[in-house]
Amino acid sequence: MKTLRPTHSSVAVALSCMTLLGLSSLGDGAWAAAKQRSILYPPELTEAARSNAATYPWAARARQGIVEAARPWMSMSDDQLWDLMFGSTITRSWMVWSNGVCPACGEDVPMYNWEIDAIERPWKVRCPHCGEVFPKNDFHAFYLSGLDEHGVFDPERADRSLLFNVEHPDPEDPLHGFGVDDGEGYVDGDRRWRFIGAYLIYGQWKQAVLGGIRNLAAAYVVTGDPAYAHKAGILLDRVADLYPTFDFKTQGLVYERGGSNGYVSVWHDACEETRELALAYDQVFEALRDDARLVDFLSEKAAQFGLENPKASFEDIQRNIEGGILRDALANRHKIASNYPRTVIAIANMEAILDWPASGEEVMGLIDGFLTRSTAVDGVTGEKGLANYSAFGLQSIALFLARWERAMPGFLAETLQRHPRLHDTYRFHIDTWCLNRYYPLSGDSGWFAAEMDQYQGVRFRRPGREQKYSHKDPGLAPSMFTFMWRMYQLTGDPAFAQVLYLANDRQVRGLPYDLFAADPAAMQQGVREVIDRAGAEPRPPSLNKHQWHLAILRSGRDEHRRAAWLDYDSGGGHGHRDGMNLGLFARGLDLMPEFGYPPVQFGGWGSPKANWYRMTAGHNTVTVDGANQANAAGRTTLWANGRAVKVVRASAPGMIGGEQYERTAALVDVSDTDCYLIDLFRVVGGTDHAKFTHSHYGEVATTGLSLAPGEEYGHGTQMRNFMTDPDPAPGWTVDWKVHDRYGLLPGGADVHLRYTDLTSDAEASVAEAWVVAGIYSSSETAWIPRVMVRRRAEEPPLASTFVSVIEPYEGASSISGIRRLPLETPDHSAYPGPNVAIEVQLADGRRDLFVSGDVENPRGLTPAIGRDSAALHQPDLGLTLDGEWCFARLDPRGGIERLALSRARSVQIADVRVELESPDDDLVEMAFDDGEPSLARGRAAHVRRLTVGGNEVALP
Repeated sequence: MKTLRPTHSSVAVALSCMTLLGLSSLGDGAWAAAKQRSILYPPELTEAARSNAATYPWAARARQGIVEAARPWMSMSDDQLWDLMFGSTITRSWMVWSNGVCPACGEDVPMYNWEIDAIERPWKVRCPHCGEVFPKNDFHAFYLSGLDEHGVFDPERADRSLLFNVEHPDPEDPLHGFGVDDGEGYVDGDRRWRFIGAYLIYGQWKQAVLGGIRNLAAAYVVTGDPAYAHKAGILLDRVADLYPTFDFKTQGLVYERGGSNGYVSVWHDACEETRELALAYDQVFEALRDDARLVDFLSEKAAQFGLENPKASFEDIQRNIEGGILRDALANRHKIASNYPRTVIAIANMEAILDWPASGEEVMGLIDGFLTRSTAVDGVTGEKGLANYSAFGLQSIALFLARWERAMPGFLAETLQRHPRLHDTYRFHIDTWCLNRYYPLSGDSGWFAAEMDQYQGVRFRRPGREQKYSHKDPGLAPSMFTFMWRMYQLTGDPAFAQVLYLANDRQVRGLPYDLFAADPAAMQQGVREVIDRAGAEPRPPSLNKHQWHLAILRSGRDEHRRAAWLDYDSGGGHGHRDGMNLGLFARGLDLMPEFGYPPVQFGGWGSPKANWYRMTAGHNTVTVDGANQANAAGRTTLWANGRAVKVVRASAPGMIGGEQYERTAALVDVSDTDCYLIDLFRVVGGTDHAKFTHSHYGEVATTGLSLAPGEEYGHGTQMRNFMTDPDPAPGWTVDWKVHDRYGLLPGGADVHLRYTDLTSDAEASVAEAWVVAGIYSSSETAWIPRVMVRRRAEEPPLASTFVSVIEPYEGASSISGIRRLPLETPDHSAYPGPNVAIEVQLADGRRDLFVSGDVENPRGLTPAIGRDSAALHQPDLGLTLDGEWCFARLDPRGGIERLALSRARSVQIADVRVELESPDDDLVEMAFDDGEPSLARGRAAHVRRLTVGGNEVALP
């Protein structure tokens, strides 16, 4: 198929044109058949799939799997297929009961945990615990008794004498009415189980009807046998008869409440289902066009049931399918309104399928519009839920681009040329993937302490492997292995080849799992060459996604990799009130995990437990006056990516409506295997500051605290058992001994996280926090240890500086002592608390010193940091810093081993003095070997003068 040269018409104009087209095309008098051929599955493409299946054993197996999947529907008569589709007269429910139990065994069965198999157990749902099936009545018989003259169920016509428990037919039996559902649920007191309402969606619709259409159409594509298309056509046409009558907003329930848009399913699934129906129609179109038996059968059905469309010709059937499904959705886009850009993708597909190439200008305008918007925030949409909602849009874009590239070779190259940020789009989830095992779970994403061992920018599918984040058997869907390889070819970025290699278990065999692949052997050889040259894994550096407001500090190699991250915005689409949230991946675990996706199975989105996951107090951050943060974006005020020390500082006072809300995180390497994290949090505003910290599952031991039962924090949080020391001396610790609940570590691993707090004049509490244990829809819960450091004042604004050191370790700590040191002005006046100096004594005798000045200084307590008069002096170690921050490491004899600084004029420590050319210069980090300096990071040109022992030294 020839690629249409794209135009640049606006999205708004394109949408307006398509709306008019959709509306005007619905009327019989205005309708004229525009579609004459398959657009996204042209004959030359389907012939390639059939040729591969005849040539390669893997392709033959894939074809056989597709054919087997269609077998249940091929065994049905045409009449049985036509009868599968139901009307909109029964209330549909997204859950049997969102926070429910089994009425037989009483075990929790929340959300989507009821087992449904429309082929093996039609009109039934099964408890996953006791295996009891519901409803207990023969609902199908009841349903058939209520069909009206148009073949649609009318509850007023149905025979209610059929509503009894068939296992207890005696009306005198106490269980005669147990588990009986008339379509509106089984009711016991104030409890209602919507067995049939949920079955209609997940069983009859998704499995029997939509699954039949999808599988039959796929079988036609890979075999060319028109019998599959014929049966798919029957289902498509019957769906089209009824689809416009479905309106989930008035007919369906989610969390036992109405009001959500959609068709048969709620909005997000309705969008994908409508797109799938359109694609299936395109797949079988050319076979349906010549199917005289289809016309005969459907015209008989139209006459039998008094349908308005007589189905007397293929044009009638075409008008019915296009009008009842595609054009109805175009005219009622609110029913398929979904997470961006899925709705626009569905519309673009439908417009192309209906009328390509005449619709080309509008379609290309849509494509350019959604790609511009979808890549605007560091290459992505900006939606939160990093490993879920942030990725869903990218996954749908990848499928769209790959499908169009498959049908129109050259399309992806042209699109990437017009939208070069697509490179950033599919790098984003490589850059934010930590240890190749975890993502920062910012927003509605994942579950507590969960591993996420698959790249999330696309959803790789391959036969024979079922895992959490990839799905078995790509079928007709475009291969994401092929797509990522094509992205490598077009960009030259080896990371794209590396992630597909990882997704294939570090091998090239079997690639690309693509029935439509032109030359699998050539791709396999190409991937092998990239891996041999660039290595098996992408190794992104420390990075700061300024627009997405996420900074990641990385160090270590292989199994000793670690990463600290700072999320410095709050709110947004699928976001939480989690500004200045801090996380840490180390020792193979998520050691400061997010709670994850809100537990809506405990009462819906507005429930206390769902709110707990989203509120500020539920994150590793500071809550002011017990309130959630405002929706606000912070800004990075310091970025220093050194070798031994990496620092980020961000500021967002708008989150609390205060004067200062600033967090500094520094990841410091002790060795190749060990590290620690320095955490400084400056807050000015309100009267109550509570800093929360939690780690993995585990138990805690404290030192330096005298704990007694304390005051509950409240404010709607889900915490309990507060043990408090109202006035501890700074330097107290809490040590988590991690329980490897998910079996992520090798046997015998003894992983800890030690938190040392140096905050002055603060209360310390240890409490327990409620979490869902396991996947987000689980009913299993746990209580994890949590630390609260709290400062309060009578009058606002309270000013707090929270200071802590966080160390992940295994077996034994690499730190022997931590203390906070005083800072003075050059005239020996004491600097106030927001200016911080920390000494970390290492177990091998070395000492680290980290100094950070209060740059924002909102209360005007000191001269502005960076002026000569505002130099920070630490008398114990003889350090003087004229600047914002510095790091020094001293060897056991007191000599300088490493020195790093930026945003500074000079630093003097021991016998070393460094003067920079400008306080605006980037990081300079120097290593010293027996007093001999070398540049570890930065530019020598930024160093104006370096003296050691009073002698000026030139950097090599």
